[in-house]
Amino acid sequence: MNIKKCLQIAFLVVGVITILEFVFIRGMFTWLMVVAATILVGSLNIIFSLKDKEFMQATLYLLTMVALCMGYFVLA
Repeated sequence: MNIKKCLQIAFLVVGVITILEFVFIRGMFTWLMVVAATILVGSLNIIFSLKDKEFMQATLYLLTMVALCMGYFVLA
C-alpha cells in the first residue's frame, strides 16, 4: 500500500475516534488529542491531494476536518 492510501485510512480512523470521543466522552483533555490528530492527518491528506492536483479531494478533506473540529471549538 502506498502512503496516500495509508493516510486516507488513517483519516477515516481518526474521524471515527473523534466522533466517538465527542459523543461519549467529551473529556477535559482528550479533545485536545483528537483535534490535534484530526488536524495533523487532515493536513497531510490535503498536502498529498494538492501535490497530485486533486483540488476537489483537498477541499473535501478541509471541509471534513473543519466539520469534525467545529463542535469542539463551539464548546471551548
